Amino acid sequence: MPAPIQRHTTLPTCLATLISGDRISEYYGKPINRPAKIAKFVTVGLLTVACTVHPGIAQEVSQDRVSAAFNAVDNHAQIDTVAELEEATEDPDELSTEELAQQLNNPNSPLSSLTLQNITTFYSGDLPDADNQVGNMFLFQPVFPFPLTDDGTRNFYVRPGFSFATNQPVPNATGTGFTHEISLGDIGFDVAVGQSFDSGLIMVGGIQGTIPTFTTLSGEQLRLGPEGLIAFLNKEGAVAAFPQHQWNVAGNGPDYSTSTLELFALKFLSDGWTVGTNPKINYDWQSEQWTVPVNATIRKVVKLGNVPTQFSASFDYYVEKNDNFGPDFGLTFKITPTVPNFIYNAFN
Repeated sequence: MPAPIQRHTTLPTCLATLISGDRISEYYGKPINRPAKIAKFVTVGLLTVACTVHPGIAQEVSQDRVSAAFNAVDNHAQIDTVAELEEATEDPDELSTEELAQQLNNPNSPLSSLTLQNITTFYSGDLPDADNQVGNMFLFQPVFPFPLTDDGTRNFYVRPGFSFATNQPVPNATGTGFTHEISLGDIGFDVAVGQSFDSGLIMVGGIQGTIPTFTTLSGEQLRLGPEGLIAFLNKEGAVAAFPQHQWNVAGNGPDYSTSTLELFALKFLSDGWTVGTNPKINYDWQSEQWTVPVNATIRKVVKLGNVPTQFSASFDYYVEKNDNFGPDFGLTFKITPTVPNFIYNAFN
């Protein structure tokens, strides 16, 4: 048995211990292969953010903390054992509704799902007839995580998002009226790696972007930017902050620079119910315009035959928006069935 890993009091020595593949290999008595080392270096980048936000983390890196960081303890609020990962990827219908509610609201869950979402937005503003405008958008997002560890605590994501507007009001060039578009929207996506810890801490980092479809509602720009997430999850609920930003990197039109901060505060109830708030705050750096909603969300997991499905409804009231034409309030309905992760199972 090697000597215990010593407590470190500074961030550099803390991270030096974590990225020492040989040291960790010695501690666990087995080598770490190259893919695992690469994934670990990504995790260390996320840990750097955590150490910055909470300096106490750097002061608490000792033998027991390193064990926790590599998930030596089964946290019942998350998938973190080989058996749990196998069940989630092959037979998600075997999970209870409470377990499914936790995983479907876990930003680093290895559970695969298909999200279908309908967003209805009621607008207001100073433009003529702005108060009578209603928009409706349909979104589809498949999520098939690829676990990088055999316990499901470190996952790789490529998540596309497809949108179709069934009615989108657009002010005309003179500002005297509106046209109503029915069209495919641009395709959003993100590529990220997430890491869950026994303490309930979850960290995700990656890039996101927008691919133009060159339809009537397209921004006609390729946009890219960073994203990061820090969350805490236990059997009682989840809280998270998810900052994102995108710039235009190619294409036509004016410069684009928009930041988004998505917040989660969710409470898990019995029988698969979840209540809370999930606002998405936007800031347009070009127009210096905030868009700020107050959000209320309710979610329920049911089993439709052998297909566990989460139904969600939320209400947004916008306390800050564009005075000329902006969202007043919105209603969102979401259906998220879980499915076996055939992509990971094929590789595995």
